[in-house]
Formats: sequence, C-alpha cells, structure tokens
Amino acid sequence: MSNHLSRRNFLTGSAFFAAASTVGLGGLFDLSKVLAAGPDDMPTILNVSATGEAFSVTHYYRALDKSTKANFTPGQIAYLKAALEAEQAHLDVLIANGGKPLIAKFFFPAGSFDTVEAFATLTAIWETISVGVYVAATHSFAELGQPELAAMATQIAVVEGQHLALVNEIAGVFPNDLPLAAPVYYAVSDVVGSLGFLTQWMVDGSVGPLGAMEKTAVSSPGKDAVVQAIGKSALLAKLPAPFNTAIAPFAKQSVAAAATMAATVAK
Repeated sequence: MSNHLSRRNFLTGSAFFAAASTVGLGGLFDLSKVLAAGPDDMPTILNVSATGEAFSVTHYYRALDKSTKANFTPGQIAYLKAALEAEQAHLDVLIANGGKPLIAKFFFPAGSFDTVEAFATLTAIWETISVGVYVAATHSFAELGQPELAAMATQIAVVEGQHLALVNEIAGVFPNDLPLAAPVYYAVSDVVGSLGFLTQWMVDGSVGPLGAMEKTAVSSPGKDAVVQAIGKSALLAKLPAPFNTAIAPFAKQSVAAAATMAATVAK
C-alpha cells in the first residue's frame, strides 16, 4: 500500500492526472447545485471545505476506533486525538459561517487502518489536498472581498500543514520537506475537475485509482462522539477564536456570507 499511495509520486504522477480527467467529482459533493452561480462563490468555498472537514473528522475518528488494527504508540494516539479535535473545530467554524457538509458517509481504501504506515501515507495525501484547498480558499475569499474569512482560511491551512508534517514523520518521511505549501489548486472550484478520483474514495466505494475499497461506508461520527473519543488527554488545551470573530459575531458573518452569495447569483 505504501508503494500504491506514495504521496509525492501519486500527486505528481500521471495516475493522478489520468484519474482527474476521467472521473467527475460533481456527484461527490452534489456540486451541480452549489456551483450553479459560477466558480468559487461563497457556498462553493464553504460547502466544499465543510465536506472535506467532515471527511477529516471521520478519518481521524476511525483511526482511534478500537477495531483499528494499526498499532499506534501512545504519542501517536495523542497526536491523533489532537488532530481530531482540530478538524472538528474547523468543521464547527465553517458551519458557523454558513458552510454545510454535503455528504455524511465515506468509504476508505481497504487496509487504510491496518498498519501505521498505511494510515500515515494515506493521511499525507489527504492533508496535502486539504492544505491546497485552504490556500485556494484564502485567495478566493480575498477576491470576494472577505478578508476576515481569508484570514480564517489561512488559520486552518496552517494547522492542516502541521498535520501533514506530523503524519509524514509517522510515515517515515522527512516532515519539513516544503519551503512553501504546495499550491495544488488556484480556486476551490478546481477540486471539481482535478480530484475526480476521490469520488470512488468517498462515495461509491468502487475500485479505482486507490485500489479496492472497504465494502461498508463509515458515517461521520458527530460532535458528541468526537468529544467522547478525545476525552481529557488531547493536547489542545484552548482553541483560539477564528480571526473573523474579532470583526463580527458568527451570526453577522453568516449574514454577510448570504449577502455576498446573493450578489454573486445576481451577476
């Protein structure tokens, strides 16, 4: 599996681009409705990001499940709990600002949680994608005249980059191998065209570029289950406020997002 899911080879190799050109992602997030107003409007950014965070929460929660075969060390388990808490916080922030996860059940490649190396390699692929999405979101929020949300997206991107470094270390890869975060996307809407291979990863469970999939989809756990899984041993003692709360409460931010969306649709 490590050969099949090499992050560097997969993201730069022909397999990635071949999969991207042959498998559509519209069905994954039901983006036909979200993107009706054009690329990178507010609902596109917020809903795609929220759906990705729902997957991240499910991914880390699954890794901590008692049925997981991977033999994580106590230190690695502490990291996984902190990562789970962070991803749930990201999801909460996005929902508070008008985002909505568009799917709630996810398939995983077979064997993803059988070994520490398999989990870490797969997670490194996903965290590379996540960083790229939030770098693009920062750019798009700025274009839409939402600098506070752009700063919030940067806050999230920084933490996703920390996750990437730590899972690289777990996978036995030099963790600090990038001077700048990889600009995987120019706009969040580029996800639709370039990540087609994730359709079979997340939604339908068919065999595809990531190989055989598990036969049963995993439901997103929900916040109560996440809190219980984290317990008292997580390392995130205090979650700082998102940048945009210094400008306006979440309720007002949601109103601003709705107004921007309406203006975009009017165009």
